[in-house]
Amino acid sequence: MGIARRVKRLTRHSIDNGRQRVGAAVDTLRRGENSVVWAPRAGLRLGNLLYLWLHAHSRSAIGPSVAVLETRGMQEWWEHFPALRQLSVPREEVRFSDRREWDAAWLYQRFGVDFDRLELNAFIRDVFAERVADIVEERLVINVRRGDFYATEFEAKHGFDVAAYTSAALAHFSGDSGALVVSDDADWCRNHLGDQLRSRFRDVEYATPDPLQNLLALASARRLIGANSTFSYWGAYIADAIHTDVQIVMPRFHARMAHGTDAHQLDPRWTALDGFH
Repeated sequence: MGIARRVKRLTRHSIDNGRQRVGAAVDTLRRGENSVVWAPRAGLRLGNLLYLWLHAHSRSAIGPSVAVLETRGMQEWWEHFPALRQLSVPREEVRFSDRREWDAAWLYQRFGVDFDRLELNAFIRDVFAERVADIVEERLVINVRRGDFYATEFEAKHGFDVAAYTSAALAHFSGDSGALVVSDDADWCRNHLGDQLRSRFRDVEYATPDPLQNLLALASARRLIGANSTFSYWGAYIADAIHTDVQIVMPRFHARMAHGTDAHQLDPRWTALDGFH
């Protein structure tokens, strides 16, 4: 490494450390009752955001108010589920005295550690129940996550054998006359899963990629094959909380991370399939 580059890196490291020390010192002065989950300005999609809102909802139910800092991508979901707006705070409304918190390691996503089933169901009841309670999908719903998990730098972290997993998951279901495939890449599903599904089901439909409608489709399912995606987990949480006699199969694999590959978000009542990665 050249001298100039080394000096630049050391300077940046010193600045970052200095900012952290200043931030820690300032945080000792924040003594207000309310707290703000200090989410990054961008980069989080619905699945991850919902865990932050769940955390705020659960904490606020037992003590002083906790809200999630407004970030890019929240507003469209406020329109569909207004209760989420009440759990959010615009940056300009954050007071100096408000405490800051952030879980960079787990993002408040560990089932049974960061939240329990009672807290999860209470959140779902307050946010989603009115919208999804009367929608029931009797076909087997199959969620396939592709998108930037594949053919990008994220594949090394998230990619796994979707076709083999889907085949194994199908073996856990019987008596289904139809299937609804919900994916962000319906063409890939047709090309790589179509023959297998057509040999099993009289009717196979591929949902149009649309975040809201896709979430509602997962949430309406009584039988669901999920993906290694927080979006998929939330569809399953909602379906499990709203409907009775629900059967859910998920891959145990979530991503290749420092703490391992298993999905710590899974409800232990679900069937988790090992392998395929």
